[in-house]
Amino acid sequence: MPEQNLPSALPDPAGGARDYRLFWNLAAAGLLLRFLIMPYGGFPVDVGTFRAWAQALAEGGPAAFYGGGFADYLPGYLYVLWVIGEVNNTVRLSDQAYLFALKFPSAIADVATAWLVLVVARRFNARWALALAASYLFNPGIIFNGAYWGQADAVGAVFAVAGIAALGSSSPLWSAALLAAGAIVKPQTAPVVIPAGLYLLRRCARPAQGPARWDLLLGAAAAGAGVLVLAILPFGLGPLGLIGVLRTSLGVYPHSSVVAFNFWGATQGFWVSDGLRWLGVPLHTLGLAAALAAGVAVAVWVWRRPAQGGALLASAVLLLAVFVLPTRMHERYLLPAIPFFAAAAAVDRRMLGIYIGLSAVFALNLLYAYTRPYAQTFVLPGFIETTLFSDGATRLWSAIATLLLPAAFYVLFSHRPRSRSQTT
Repeated sequence: MPEQNLPSALPDPAGGARDYRLFWNLAAAGLLLRFLIMPYGGFPVDVGTFRAWAQALAEGGPAAFYGGGFADYLPGYLYVLWVIGEVNNTVRLSDQAYLFALKFPSAIADVATAWLVLVVARRFNARWALALAASYLFNPGIIFNGAYWGQADAVGAVFAVAGIAALGSSSPLWSAALLAAGAIVKPQTAPVVIPAGLYLLRRCARPAQGPARWDLLLGAAAAGAGVLVLAILPFGLGPLGLIGVLRTSLGVYPHSSVVAFNFWGATQGFWVSDGLRWLGVPLHTLGLAAALAAGVAVAVWVWRRPAQGGALLASAVLLLAVFVLPTRMHERYLLPAIPFFAAAAAVDRRMLGIYIGLSAVFALNLLYAYTRPYAQTFVLPGFIETTLFSDGATRLWSAIATLLLPAAFYVLFSHRPRSRSQTT
């Protein structure tokens, strides 16, 4: 089946060269801004946990990691922490330098993701791709999450965006390997495998020219599986062990919303058990069923419209759905959707408003979660707590995030690919 897709070649080579040249100037400024912030802040529990894991990996290696203490992360990001632990053993970092080192991978991932947003957006829009990339690079929530909070969600996101970007290459093996790497770093990016996998299946089964390429499809599956196996083997994990780590991660906070501005934050508030029932059905079951329904709807759409731009749009919508609908979501789990919406705005301009709205909600959600009394970080002025972060206000922000999901579905289902002339 021929692809209904925009050309992957840049329609304006001179403009593309200018955009890339200007981007690296912006990237230097973005990195400098992050470097100035990184020695400060840090969510105490998260930073302390990362530091303890880094030290445990440096001292005992990966094989002894699981079973030696609490661990709810998959092996992917643990390799990064292992390197940091080894560096600390060699040079004995100060506390401030250690904090900087823990945040450094997210800073690099932010720049790499912004560059990928530029690359992907250039395939669909020659005029404002640089603006989209810059908006992500200097997105307040993205900067706060990595450079100040000290979290690693950006590292999983960069692999997921790279996996979608690689769909335009001649071989799908890179795409499969990158998407698998993203999932093993941060499982919140795993839903991208659904639209990407269906796109690859249709592309290989019904190519625009020539016979079906089942060899490419099998190679992609092998590449993805190979990345997972190579990642978990040094940690002594098999498939059941990997599932066990996932179950541990999901079971840590059995609440409808773990301070996430989503559907459950709007209807239940925060820290409410997801074992409560609506019409006799537990909240966690309702959330899972809603997320599965969203996944099926997106999968059917991609199967019927197997275009690279469609896979990008579908990935953005699905990532938003798995933040808004299931229970046990944290505020940071919205991050992987944001670069996808930034790039998706080049495919369909209506996504721009959703991207802006989600960016605002994400920044507010992070600030709210970071400043709760139990976080032991800093206290906001009283007038902010009684206005911007009152119970009514947080339910409003949660409702806005929830309403952006049907808006995103509307854009997806009504999207029509543009012709080449419309991109120049």
